[in-house]
Amino acid sequence: MASKKTVSSARVSEAGEKAIDKLDVKEFRERFCIPNDVSIELVNKEAAMPTEKGEEKVILFTKEQFNAGLRFPLPALFKEFLHFSQVPPIFIHPNLVRVLMGCSIINMLYSLDLTLLEVFFVYSLKKA
Repeated sequence: MASKKTVSSARVSEAGEKAIDKLDVKEFRERFCIPNDVSIELVNKEAAMPTEKGEEKVILFTKEQFNAGLRFPLPALFKEFLHFSQVPPIFIHPNLVRVLMGCSIINMLYSLDLTLLEVFFVYSLKKA
């Protein structure tokens, strides 16, 4: 009888990695490709809500967005979405991060040069 092999859906590189909540700032920066000239502060969800007393030139992202695939430098599609929607990044659902990062990867792999309007068009066809 042939022995059965256990197959895991996790990538090998992720198997030994710490949970995102256990990373310090240096490890977080390295894991998610955040450049040294970008300051980061790891905060919990309650502390991450924007306030009027917030610093200027600060953009807030959630850990869930990084878990969903967000990486620096931000791809053009992601920046285009932020500019078009005017939605603060902290309010963007991780599923949208997955879609935009996935479309950016497809753009890169197949040299498609997709625009945000084309991505929206595909999703409007799906919805109709």
